Amino acid sequence: MMTPHIARTQRGVTLIELMVGMLVGMLAVMLISQVLLVSESQKRTTTGGADAQVNGALALYTMQRDLQMAGYGITSSPNVIGCPISARFNGATPAGGFATNLVPVVITPEASRGGGAVGDAVRILASSKGSFSVPTRVIPPGYAVGNTDFPVRAGVGFAQGDLALVATNDVQPCWVFQVTAAPAARSLPRANTAWNSANAPDVAYGDGAVLMNLGTLVDTRYEINGNVLQSISFDFANPATSPRPAVAVQPDIVNLRAYYGRDTSVPMDGVIDVFDQTTPTTNAGWLRVLAVRLLVVARSSTFEKEQVTVANPEWSVGTDPAVAGATSCASGTGECITIDVGAGVTGDVPAKHHRYKVFDTVVPLRNMLWSSQ
Repeated sequence: MMTPHIARTQRGVTLIELMVGMLVGMLAVMLISQVLLVSESQKRTTTGGADAQVNGALALYTMQRDLQMAGYGITSSPNVIGCPISARFNGATPAGGFATNLVPVVITPEASRGGGAVGDAVRILASSKGSFSVPTRVIPPGYAVGNTDFPVRAGVGFAQGDLALVATNDVQPCWVFQVTAAPAARSLPRANTAWNSANAPDVAYGDGAVLMNLGTLVDTRYEINGNVLQSISFDFANPATSPRPAVAVQPDIVNLRAYYGRDTSVPMDGVIDVFDQTTPTTNAGWLRVLAVRLLVVARSSTFEKEQVTVANPEWSVGTDPAVAGATSCASGTGECITIDVGAGVTGDVPAKHHRYKVFDTVVPLRNMLWSSQ
């Protein structure tokens, strides 16, 4: 028989002790779970903010890179900037839409885009020649309607298959045609092809008209579609395709703003005096556009449980040079433009559950700056 002491030590734990142990264990599990949930939430917020930082920076860089090339090959003759472009493919204007004027960049404000479009659209025009694109001159006897070649001072840089543009001034039509054979020393062949309809160009170009080398043409439009920054480019291989194919550039880009930077001084001093969205209509007006100011708003990919953005973000634009549409900042310091991301309404809306980052830069149009004035 066991002694009373041994019997007492082999009874095990009591029900009360077991319940206390289970309670302590449950409290520990709850505490650990809460710490993990908070940590995971903070991790998603940090990761989402980093994604917005990367997406916004890359979107701005992509547009900045292309804008720096705006006007390449087409602004070397300032007197023809702004001329109305005529282009025919198989006898009709390319279905995908061809540039209407010979200008480096065109900004279409959100209000002018219609159809519930979000953000501005920026269209960039330049030559695609990777080596060099230098203009040449038409020489006597000049081009007469129906001719199969253009007599030129030199054909350096042109190649078979390149698109060329001929212009006299900024008012008369500037025609696009295709060089259909290897250029001769003083001639650019223009046989009848898809790009070269019979009797097109339909106007004569005399001594002194300028010829520009477009290569396969860079004509790219950046815009926001479904919270994605996309680019829509001219397709030289399929110019009749409509609409043009769109390529996604960066996700979670919710707004885009662009402004022309103008030198309004008389005479011009090369210093930007104002940023606005008024598209010039004359050659003199285009020569005053020296830069483009860009704004990109990126959104975090994480949908936060709580409202983290209770008002639309403000873009601080400073006070000099002036920016059209800017008003006093809510903080009372400087000038700002409020960017609509959908968070500026009363009530609980999805836009308020995301974080936003604003990026902006000023891009000099170096080909406009380098052109002789």
